[in-house]
Amino acid sequence: MFRQPLTYISSAIDRFFSLQAVQRLEASYPLTVGFFRNRLGMQNFLGLPLTLLLGIAVTNYAMLSEISENLVNSPGMKLVDSSVGLYLYHLRTDETAKAFYYFTQLGSSTGVGITFALVTLVLLYHRKWQYLVALLIAVLGTGISIYFTKLFFRRERPLDVGYYEPSSFSFPSGHSAGALSLFGIVAIFILLERRAIKWPRYWAALCVVYIVLIGFSRIFLGVHFISDVAGGYLLGSLWLILAVSVLEYQRLHEKEIQNTDIK
Repeated sequence: MFRQPLTYISSAIDRFFSLQAVQRLEASYPLTVGFFRNRLGMQNFLGLPLTLLLGIAVTNYAMLSEISENLVNSPGMKLVDSSVGLYLYHLRTDETAKAFYYFTQLGSSTGVGITFALVTLVLLYHRKWQYLVALLIAVLGTGISIYFTKLFFRRERPLDVGYYEPSSFSFPSGHSAGALSLFGIVAIFILLERRAIKWPRYWAALCVVYIVLIGFSRIFLGVHFISDVAGGYLLGSLWLILAVSVLEYQRLHEKEIQNTDIK
């Protein structure tokens, strides 16, 4: 799945390890240089692909931690949240509010549950067991994390501009996290099966548009701060990265078994 973009990175890494200075260093310290060569190699998923995914996950977690810390300690973050919320509140009309209200219900627990069930049935019908494992990791992991994270922060909703009054806490946005993890993994499935699906890039782009609009609808309706939505996206993407990592490992392992059987 990541083969094309990783090829360019891999070529640059190969040129680096072919430098005479690096080769002399490897002759003196073969274990150390060999370790980094394996971590940055494209021989299997446990090399460069996993290294990059772990790097993205760590960066993502650091950003989520920074938002969480600022949420508690920074007046600047609260000022940005309130300013954006008030700006969108003054742009709101009855028609746009109703439209976004009905749209945002697609990202509710019920909406996500129905979509999750439909995608699961499709994967079961086509016997896509690897995809099913990735789907379960992305969606269930996000749902559990959102539940406990909300209980930990117990942030109140921006009720002064809220179009309606949700029952749960504000940070992070469950709608945003659920949309990113569910439709993010669906978009990846579509791209992986692009030869069997008509207009795959169109459907994948539609998933991205849906993810963005769900997050925007939460801020527009005044039921979330912008930092809630950002935190939701980051939390959902952490589980999406983990799901993609497991999926790619399964696919690579299956190919290795097939190659072994052929030999």
